[in-house]
Amino acid sequence: MKTLYIDVYFLINFTVDLLALYFASCFSKVPTSTKRLLISSAVGALIAVGVVLLPEYAILKFIIATAGLIAMGFIAPKRVSVRRKLKFVFAFLIFEALLGGAVSFLWGILDKYISNFFDGAEGGAVNRKMLFLSLIVLLSIGVFKMLVSFFSNIESEGSVDVEISFLDNTTVVSAFVDSGNLAVDPMDLSPILLLKKEVAKTILPENIIELSNIDSLERKVKKRIRLVPLSRGGETHVMVGVKADAVRLVGGKNEELRVTLVIDKEGGDFGGYKALMPAAALDNAIR
Repeated sequence: MKTLYIDVYFLINFTVDLLALYFASCFSKVPTSTKRLLISSAVGALIAVGVVLLPEYAILKFIIATAGLIAMGFIAPKRVSVRRKLKFVFAFLIFEALLGGAVSFLWGILDKYISNFFDGAEGGAVNRKMLFLSLIVLLSIGVFKMLVSFFSNIESEGSVDVEISFLDNTTVVSAFVDSGNLAVDPMDLSPILLLKKEVAKTILPENIIELSNIDSLERKVKKRIRLVPLSRGGETHVMVGVKADAVRLVGGKNEELRVTLVIDKEGGDFGGYKALMPAAALDNAIR
């Protein structure tokens, strides 16, 4: 009779899920955190163990596995739109399949090299080898993370020209594309486009920039104003944001971007540019 060691099976699923979730976050540019990744991976591993222990009812197993997938797809990402969460889930499924195949391939290679090491163990030798393999996978996360971060930084070095329209004013500004800018509008979860104050003055009324004498604005304009909390230097700052009439990429098909403008009054460094464009905002426009 074949013996299944639940703890080993849980750890293997946990490590593969953790890697797949991390790569899905990098690929889909959906913000997450270490805590969310760990919780989501644990949920996935528990679901995998539960499915194995269930009676042989295919429909029941399918329903539970699907529910687990949805739970993981909504636990791991931070506050983003449902559409981006679905994109994240799709990327996770792809990497889960790729990593599952890679682990099986690695198992076939390592099995003959580590078999002698475990041959003298009393029972459970195969499962100990599986545990050893899962630890290798877990330790590889750090290496993969460094590689992905390295290539992500190379990819993010670039800029785009965007045309911003608000009421009767229009301006064109060059924005630095930053994959690390994961801030979102708390009201509609759209990515944040940071503007330096001098650029904001060319298109926005002074009372919006300084958040003063708001009653003088028309109601439809007041409804566009946002107060957006952003972390900077370990502290949280509340900045003034606004929804523009349109934000379009200059050149090509002039695709429109779904972003919220946020005014940076503190004069942050945008790599010499006047604006900071989140890479996530370009997903639908460029790719």
